[in-house]
Amino acid sequence: MKNIQDNLHYFRVSQENPEPQLDLNYFVIGKEPKIKEYLKNIKEIKETLITLKKLKENEERKDVVEKYYQKLFQNLNDYSNCSELGCFVNACDTTRDLIKKDFESFKTITDFYLKKRIVDDKVPESWVQAIIDNNASRKKGKLGENKIIKILNKADYRSVNSWNHFNDRKKCVACFSKDIFDNDAVKEKLKINLKTKNQDKMLDLLIKNKKTILILEAKHLNTDGGEQNKQIDELIKILELKESNQNIFYVSFLDGTYSNKLLAESITKRSRKLLKQRKQVERYLKNKNSRNFWVNTAGFEKLISDLR
Repeated sequence: MKNIQDNLHYFRVSQENPEPQLDLNYFVIGKEPKIKEYLKNIKEIKETLITLKKLKENEERKDVVEKYYQKLFQNLNDYSNCSELGCFVNACDTTRDLIKKDFESFKTITDFYLKKRIVDDKVPESWVQAIIDNNASRKKGKLGENKIIKILNKADYRSVNSWNHFNDRKKCVACFSKDIFDNDAVKEKLKINLKTKNQDKMLDLLIKNKKTILILEAKHLNTDGGEQNKQIDELIKILELKESNQNIFYVSFLDGTYSNKLLAESITKRSRKLLKQRKQVERYLKNKNSRNFWVNTAGFEKLISDLR
């Protein structure tokens, strides 16, 4: 790779250029396009709850009450997560997906809801949108890939979705996918091992510049914890991957504010897990046989800029 420097150089570039506190690439701030469907469903749930409560107070016949339980149960769909009842289900140590399979348990939860919560017919659009916003982190799955693809597109890398286009173009990027760029196809086409710890898990991007191929895994982390530590461990494992083909390189990409903690010059000894992760990364990068990269946004941009 012409003009490419050693991997510690891009690690230092990443250290010297920390991630911003706010990254617009991960903002999910557009108004929910299906807000009307949410409002309609929640209104129906509330109306049914009000009717059900009155029927039970009036000691209506069991078969009549049962009909409204059934109607309420049918409204427990994808749009019900933003209803008070949908949120209450989570407070009862279960989930909507589980309770949808158990009508009797649903009735029990509904009875508790009627006893413990205020039931009214108000459905303000603002608080429905607020609940959707509160769950925005679940929608960030592909935002990291999209951010990197934007960087690559600006550097004249074309996005491709077929092996023919990938092979024909000098500079391009492709997303791993189950139907075209799956692990088996990548191994066969590029003649590589791709021995990830979890053989079924696909990485994120294939980046091609002439004969050079970068295989990238991206993570976006702002907090630490068990699940986050697992994701860092996955990135560290990628640094261990080796290929006999000297034109193949692996890239571990980490952005978000947790990246700043990991790259910080001074990590206190009290942060034992963080210190261990940092030492592992540096150990792999300092290995003279290591040909893989650990970068944040700035480090990746510099790597791509140097790749001619």
